[in-house]
Formats: sequence, structure tokens, C-alpha cells
Amino acid sequence: MLKKNRMSINAVLNAIKACLSIFFPLITYPYALRILGKEGIGKVSYGQSVISYFAMLAMLGVSIYGVREGTKLKNNNENFTNFINEVYTINILSTSVAYIFLFVILFTVDRFINYRYLIILQSVSIILTTLGVEWINIIHEDFWLITVQSIIVHIISMILLFIFVTSPEHYYIYAFITILSSGIICLSNRYYIRKYVHLKFTIKPNLHQHIKPLLIMFSNSIAISVYVNFDTTMLGWIKGDADVGLYSIAVKIYTIIKGILVAIYAVSLPRLAGYVGQNAFIEYKQVFSRICNYLSLILIPTSVGILCLSNEIMLFMGGRDYIAASFSLQILSVALIFAIYGGLITAVLNITIGKEKENLIATFWGAIINFSLNLFFIPLWGINGAALTTVISELFVFLYCFLKIKQRSRYLEFSSIIRNIIQAGISSIGIICIAALIKKYIDFWLLRIIYIIPASVIIYILILFLMKNTITLSILNRIIKVKKAV
Repeated sequence: MLKKNRMSINAVLNAIKACLSIFFPLITYPYALRILGKEGIGKVSYGQSVISYFAMLAMLGVSIYGVREGTKLKNNNENFTNFINEVYTINILSTSVAYIFLFVILFTVDRFINYRYLIILQSVSIILTTLGVEWINIIHEDFWLITVQSIIVHIISMILLFIFVTSPEHYYIYAFITILSSGIICLSNRYYIRKYVHLKFTIKPNLHQHIKPLLIMFSNSIAISVYVNFDTTMLGWIKGDADVGLYSIAVKIYTIIKGILVAIYAVSLPRLAGYVGQNAFIEYKQVFSRICNYLSLILIPTSVGILCLSNEIMLFMGGRDYIAASFSLQILSVALIFAIYGGLITAVLNITIGKEKENLIATFWGAIINFSLNLFFIPLWGINGAALTTVISELFVFLYCFLKIKQRSRYLEFSSIIRNIIQAGISSIGIICIAALIKKYIDFWLLRIIYIIPASVIIYILILFLMKNTITLSILNRIIKVKKAV
């Protein structure tokens, strides 16, 4: 019971951290869009998409591998310390290699001349991530500091943004503020993790033991990044900064919502990896199925809500200049469903049971599909074509990995999962109806948002209650008991 409560608390803390990623961008991103314009935001987004590839090379799959294997060793202090220092050393070496490749490309490829110094500035985040070693906190299921850091950093970033970003030429300052935020988190976390381990560079990092699984996870990260970020990169090459700026706002919203949902299941990784190490698959099945059920009840109405409010969301985030990206957001709302279910299989199930090779095969072909379709759809449909390729890629990866699972009943309670998906889908019809009704009588977009969101939540929960959804009834019973106790 204590472990279950702790994981629930961690999920709440991680969800709070993710929610901050919505609350603060709702304030700061519309401001940045209006000040920097599509071109300024497009330059920063393009630079970030380029940096993402070298950031992956630097991390080399360390975070996922470190959490999975470190969880099994954390009760043996000597073995744990040796493992952490070996993986950390490899991480330092891979980061050095990433910077060498980055600078070679920046100063030899003419396409990057206009972005060279911006990308160099943004690249500071790579070394900060390596030095921050946040994955050590995750091993110990310590999400308290991460949440507090996020609150402080978001507040500081917001203040600095309003003070120093005041004209379209300030996109360098905008990028620097983001880097400064990462630096604060890195320094504080670096000091904090000394309670668990004293990091040091080791001469013999035991490469023969670690390199194979790290390379598999790294290759998987590359493939994922291609179909997650390459659409933005290709838009920059084919269409230019203005289209990247338009598309980036739809992707920003998609990424924020996806990040919140990922945060709910991300906290389960060390716990589930521990169950695998103990061969406790009954507990594994219970926990993993519960996470799938909770996510289904949140994911499906969220996707439907984005679909219904895409125009209003775009007006809120960027104004009428960005309304052209609303259809892209609707397409990405469909991708969200496949991305989250795919993440449950690839980032949780396959990683914890040691099937990361399946992830690599799926994401490799997903990347090939994405790249190939982008060459066709971006010139044809622009930002909408880029969004469509994301849907197709996410769907392929999910279906491939799901169909490759052997002994699925060992890990999943299919009856409860399917029941919750069906009930969430039926209840979400109420969201569509209430949104259409409110839009019929209210013209002002902000009032639509204000009325539709709470009305949708109420009607959704009410339908679930009438359908006797077990999770909804359980939550309502807990609320009633708390009120009676007060």
C-alpha cells in the first residue's frame, strides 16, 4: 500500500510539473509569438530541432538505461555507485563527441550560416542536461525536487521574458532565457543528488557491458527524433521560417499536452523495472493495467477537446495570424492518441521487460515512413502534410510494437482496458455535443473556451458515472469519504 501511495504521489508531482508546462506557456508563449513574430519563433524552433539530434547523441540512451538498470542496483550501495559513475563517464564522452560533430557541421554546411550562433547558444543545453543527471532522481523515485525546481524556474523565466524580450530582434535573448532556466535546474540538481551518490569520472567505464544496450536505445532515440522533429526541420528547408513558425505553435500545444500525459506513466518506469527484477509479474500486470486505464480516461477526452477547440486555442495562443495552423492541431490531436498508447508500449513495457530491440525496429521504419512521406506531403500540403506524417508514423510504431508483444495477458488486463477505452469514447461524444451547442450561441472565442472546458468536464464525468465506470466511481467515493472525514 505504501509503494502504491508513493507512486500515486510521484504521479501527481510529475503531473504538476507537466501542468506547469501548460500554465506558464499559456502566459509566455502568446507573448513571445506576438513580440518575435512567425520568423523569430521559426528561427528558435528550427535551431531547437537541429540541437535535438545532437542532444540525443550526447545522451546516448543513458537516461532510460540508467533508470532501468540502476533501479535493480539501488539497494546495493557499492554496485550502484560503480554503475552510476561508469554510465556517467560514458555520458561525458558521448557529449564530447556530440559537440565535435555539431561544430564540424555548423562550420561546413552553408545552410546553417544564418543560424550558426543561435544554434551554438542553444547547444549549451546539451552539456547542462548531461551534468544535471536528473535520471538519478528518477531511479530513487524522488520527484519532489524536480517539481519544486520546475516551479521556480518557470517563474524566473517568465519574469525575464517580460523584461528583456520586447522586440522581434530579441529571439537570441528568448533562446538564452531558456538556456538559463536549464542551467539553474542543472546546478541545483547536481548538488542535490549527492545524497544518493558522489559522481566522478572513471578511467575504466566498463564499455563492453554498457555499450550494446546503450547503442540500441540511442538508435531508437534517433529514429524517434526523425519522425518527431524532422517534419519541423524539413519545413525549414522546403518552406521557410514563416511556415516553421506556424507549425511550431501547433506542435508546441501538442507537445505540452503530450508531456503531461507522459508524466503520468513516466513515474512507473522504476517501479515496473523493479517488479521485473523480482519476477513479480502479477504486481506488474496490476500496476501497468491501472496506468493504461487511467490514461485512457484522460487521453481520449483530451484529444477530442483539442479537436473541438483548435480554432479557439490558436486564437488564444497566437491571434488570428496563426489560425491557419488550427487544422494542423486537429490532425496532431489524433496523433496524440497513438503517441501515448505507443509510449506505454515502447517507453514502459518494452523497456522494462528488455524488448528495446523491438522499439528500435519499429521506430526505424517509422522514421523511414515519416521521412519519405514528408518529401511528398510537405510540398503538397505544407504544415498539414507535416502533421499528417506524424499521425501515420505514430500509428505505425504503436501497431508494430503492440502486435509484437508475446504473452500480452501476462502484462495487460485486456477486459478492463478495452472497457475503459469504450466508455471514454462514448462519454467523449458528450464533449462534441456540448462544444457544438455552445459554439452555436457564443461567437467570442474566449467565452467559448471558458464555457466549453468546464461544461465538457461535467458532462464527461456525468456520462462515465451513468455508465458505472469503476475508476470514476472509485474516485467519487474517495472524495465523499474525505468530505465526511472533514
